[in-house]
Amino acid sequence: MFLASLLSVFAGAWMFAAAPFTVTMKSAGYSARSDGKTVTVTQVAPKSVAAEAGLKKGMKVTSIFLPYRAFTQVVPLAQLGATDLQDALTPQPAEVLGLLVETAKGAEQAILKSREPVPDNPFPVIPLTLAQQQRLTPMQLSHYQVRLMQAAREQQEGPPLKFEQETTAYVMKGKLAGVEGGGATPLKLHPSIALKTDCRSGMEKLELSSTAKDLNLTLRPEDARHPGAPFELAPALWTVPQVLEQCDGATKPLEHSLHVRLTCKGKPPVEQDATVKLAVRCDVPAPVTRWLMFLGQPWEFMEGDKTPLEVDVATQTLIPRPAEVAIVELDADGKVTRHLSPVPIAKSTHDSSTKVQVALDTTAARTVRLAVEVRYADGSTRLTEPQTREIVSQAQLEARRREVIEARAKLDAFEKRFDAKFNDPCDDLPATMKWLKDQPDLEFASAAENGHSFSYKVKGALAPLVFTCDR
Repeated sequence: MFLASLLSVFAGAWMFAAAPFTVTMKSAGYSARSDGKTVTVTQVAPKSVAAEAGLKKGMKVTSIFLPYRAFTQVVPLAQLGATDLQDALTPQPAEVLGLLVETAKGAEQAILKSREPVPDNPFPVIPLTLAQQQRLTPMQLSHYQVRLMQAAREQQEGPPLKFEQETTAYVMKGKLAGVEGGGATPLKLHPSIALKTDCRSGMEKLELSSTAKDLNLTLRPEDARHPGAPFELAPALWTVPQVLEQCDGATKPLEHSLHVRLTCKGKPPVEQDATVKLAVRCDVPAPVTRWLMFLGQPWEFMEGDKTPLEVDVATQTLIPRPAEVAIVELDADGKVTRHLSPVPIAKSTHDSSTKVQVALDTTAARTVRLAVEVRYADGSTRLTEPQTREIVSQAQLEARRREVIEARAKLDAFEKRFDAKFNDPCDDLPATMKWLKDQPDLEFASAAENGHSFSYKVKGALAPLVFTCDR
């Protein structure tokens, strides 16, 4: 009998680990789940790129052998964060992605062929940083080198000022659910604008004004992230009610006219008008946004534990730049009860996350609810969804251990009956399932529609058991 248990009952039964997460590679038609140790395929769409490559639910992806990308070679696949894992498991346009997967037959290769063509302009903003270049495949790096040569020619022939902006707001059930290409406070929406200048003699200043007279800004060379980088702006151009009105029958699109005046040293000013546009999508889920706060170790605390909690806060993802950021504690109703620690604010979207250590009150066993409180210059404030850490007593820990022992005893007793009843439960899976569903000490029993696996959970056990019937 070939029975492969996919879940362990005891491993870390009373210990906490980093929360697993799932990423979806839409262009390839599959999803995968990472728990920090393994990456497992959780869903494969029929007739998708992944299906054609032979990927199936339950397969474990162990490594990527094609194409070479520096960031996938330094960190093990299962230890990548959500953004990096999604990028690593997505075949790049017009390329193939080679995965090494574990199947019931052993290690196999899966080749995913992208159906997407190379974009007409794959590198609209150059130059790339070294970190960005290290994420490119060899083919993409070749395209990038060509783009650099094209940019050199454009610098000789093109205009000295380029304006880039593309912002989409997502409204769900009458509320602003997210913004792509910008951000928002509870009061205002801020589109992200990139202004690329090319002054061979050196830039003197860049002036922006609005026909509505609600924007008047002068930028100097030192306001750019680094010499030659675009100027990145996120002005408040629309109120949140104006955005919501677009889903309530408003017919006039949201547009804002800007006037840009560039002065290069020793040259006459170059003036240009630009229109900032906002697309609004109604009752369409917003794309998944990056986390703002990640709670690190310890995963739980004992009463009296003085160890500080490690917290990462991605302040660099906040658009617009906030006035203040702090980690706060909430009560069960979501109200702030304590301000635990201020968080330094990253200067730009290209900085890394900010790490802080937070001292919790561990005098009594309880659930601690933590959130990030963001205060903006317009006076508004927002709180992130709370995350928790448990403070447990010695009595609670002992109770968990007893629960594990009792669960093991119940599972052992059932497995003895199960093994005595069936020599090979996969020989007649319908009969096996009928018997399992008649057992009063089971919480549930189910089988996959294709007959390749079945599972059951003993009442009181800590986790279900899943078995495969593939031979």
